[in-house]
This record gives sequence, structure tokens and C-alpha cells, in this order.
Amino acid sequence: MNTGKILRFLLLVCFFTISAVALFVLTIALTDYKPEKEIVLTNMPKTATLNLDTIEILTWNIGYAGLGCEMDFFYDGGVKTRTDKETTVKNLEAITSFLQDNSADFVFLQEVDKNAARSYNIDMLSTIAAKKPLYTVFYGKNYDVLFVPLPLRSPMGRVESGILTLSRFVPSQSVRYAYPNEQSFPKKLFLLDRCFLMCRYPLKNGKQLVLINTHNSAFDNAGEQRRKEMSALKDFVITEYQNGNYVIAGGDWNQTPPTESAKPYHNVSSEYFAPLRITADFMPPTWQWVSDGNATDRFLDRPYIKGKTKETILDFFLISPNIEIIHSETINKNYQHSDHNPVTGKFRLK
Repeated sequence: MNTGKILRFLLLVCFFTISAVALFVLTIALTDYKPEKEIVLTNMPKTATLNLDTIEILTWNIGYAGLGCEMDFFYDGGVKTRTDKETTVKNLEAITSFLQDNSADFVFLQEVDKNAARSYNIDMLSTIAAKKPLYTVFYGKNYDVLFVPLPLRSPMGRVESGILTLSRFVPSQSVRYAYPNEQSFPKKLFLLDRCFLMCRYPLKNGKQLVLINTHNSAFDNAGEQRRKEMSALKDFVITEYQNGNYVIAGGDWNQTPPTESAKPYHNVSSEYFAPLRITADFMPPTWQWVSDGNATDRFLDRPYIKGKTKETILDFFLISPNIEIIHSETINKNYQHSDHNPVTGKFRLK
């Protein structure tokens, strides 16, 4: 083969490669999940009033039952994309068993897969809901990509996932609120469309209880995306409180709280994941960040080794000034079935 033929062959290969990549990106762009800023899931203004002075909430990022103690993860400095199916099923069974035995009034879950290759297309939404038949279910989709091509050697593939709120009571309204998303193109096509899920309950005193399940961004290195999300959430909760309502936000913030007890974790970071620290003056001083100071999340650069794997606090609550904290506890499960530990909070409405 002479030089001219080699050159034509290489040009042809380049042309088809570029065409294939362009076609792939175009397909992902055309199928990109573009949720409205507000999606009303339920609207029942005549629902019964909530006759409670104290409530208990459980929050837990279940890591799609695929990030147990044996796992590392490529985005966090590890190498794996997913664990094996048998382990995923085992983790999900343990997670649902724990949830079934827990009697919290409200449950906030994050990373609940509905149809994803990383969790072998198990419908975790239906599986969990079936274990809590007395609870109403509200699902906010925040990840819907036809095919995630990373890592190249073992792509994540199809992902459909979201956050899930389980409620012992029927809210008058539940809404999915989109967080600002200003990630660059085409990167944003393959990332989560972050949101928070709000449930509103009328109270016997004429006011409302507003509960927010949140899962904030993690891997925006400069932290700008997280700051915009937090600004949007701050505006929302302060407006609700100014309207006379009781407000509790909880979930996986991918940031550490400003509380004194969290100080040992404020500077824990790695080359791949650097949690921001929420500043003490971010909210008015009468608002409270609720954390017992124990680690709720472990880094995924390696399988979990107690005392060696880095840990931090990412899961906690924010409560308005008209709410009193009774008790908060991080339930230490040694990250056996998820890279997060569940956290509970018990609160009194003043």
C-alpha cells in the first residue's frame, strides 16, 4: 500500500470516527431529559390536616444498592463501575429490610434507580414502595441518560434514577423543583439534572409543614454549581418560613454542615472529591443545621477499610426557627450496603 492509499485510509477512519461520535452526541442531545422548573406531582388542597406536634424523618442515600463496603468507584478515584448483580440484590434486600423495620413518619432517599444498567435494571422504586405499603410515594427523577459512555473501558450505560420521599401522611401538594443547571455542553448531557422534592402538609394551627428532600451536586470542582443550588434552596425555604410555615430540608448535600461537631470533617477531601463547607453565616442565625457530628459518607477511592478510608458528613437537616430539635442520630452501618449511613432526626413544631 503506497503513501497516498494509507493517507486516504486514515482520513476515512477519522471521518467515520468523527461522524460516529457526532451522531452519538446528537442522539443523546435529542433524547436529553429536560424537566420543567416545577413539576407538580400531586395537588390535593382539601387533604386532611396533620395533627402532630412531633415528627421523625429518616434520610439515606442508598447508592443504588451498588456502592457497598466492597466497592470503589471510578469517579471517586477508584476503578469500578458497578458491583456484581448478586451483591446488588443482597444490598437492596438489606436496605428494604431496614426501611421496613423503621417507623419514621417521613423517609428521604437518594440515588434510587428505576431503570439503570449499573443496578441491572432493577426497579428499586417499586421494590421499596412495596415494602412500605402504608406510605405515600413521591419520586423526583434527577438522572435520565440513554447512555453514559464513561468510563470508556466499562461504560455506565443507561441510567434512570432519582430521589424518593415516603410519607405516612398525604400531603396537600408535592412538587419537583429543578436546581439551576449551567454545566457546559456536551458534559451536561451526561450528568444529573439535580432537583429537590417538596411535600406540603396543612397543620391544625392553620400553618403548613414544608418538607424538602435534596440531593446536591458533587463533582463540580470549583463548587459554582453547588453554590447556585444552595442559593436557590435558601430563597425557597426563607420564603416559606416568612409565609409562616415550618420548614425542614434534609438529604445528601454533598457539603459539610457548619456545626461545631462537624469541624473534624471540614477539610476532608481528595483529588477527586472535595466537599464544600457551608459557611456559618449562609443562613440567618436562628436557623439550625442538624447533625450529631458523626460521619455519614465514606470516600470511594477504595473498598471500605475502617480507620483508613476517608469519611465525612454529607447527610443532615436544616430546620426553620419555629422548629425544635429533639434528637438526631447517624446510624452506623459501616457502609455495608451503601457508601452513606442513614441519619434520623426527631423534631417538635413550636
